[in-house]
Amino acid sequence: MYRRVSILLLLLSFCFVLSNNRVRAEEKPNVSIFDVKQEKVVKVVPLTSELQDSVLELLRSSPILYGGFSMDPQDGMVLHVPFPTPVQIKHELYPSAIQEVYIFLEQDKQPRALIFFAAKQRPIVVVLSYDARKFMERNQLKGAWNS
Repeated sequence: MYRRVSILLLLLSFCFVLSNNRVRAEEKPNVSIFDVKQEKVVKVVPLTSELQDSVLELLRSSPILYGGFSMDPQDGMVLHVPFPTPVQIKHELYPSAIQEVYIFLEQDKQPRALIFFAAKQRPIVVVLSYDARKFMERNQLKGAWNS
């Protein structure tokens, strides 16, 4: 009797873990917006398909490898974008699918991105040819810019 109850509890626990993981997999990840001057996350927004498309467009905008030594922004925003599934962008700088990206948006500077790949490759930093203000306005993040 005790053995049957133990097996039943084990099976129920296993089913709960599986169903809980499936719910998490279906949830959309959030984009965290970090204000550099305030040194804290000032806004969290869901990664909608529109925002994801906008981030991918940004990453495609003529990236070049960052030649600097420091990624220490003085102002602006840093967006942390985790993709629900790794995304592949066809460009020589992106050898495999991208798992997550940190986008550095400073006023009057070209955006930079710290990119982490799904494969066990070293992350890279790229400079992007895109207007940071346009990106913020397009994605209704301008309010976060002025925080």
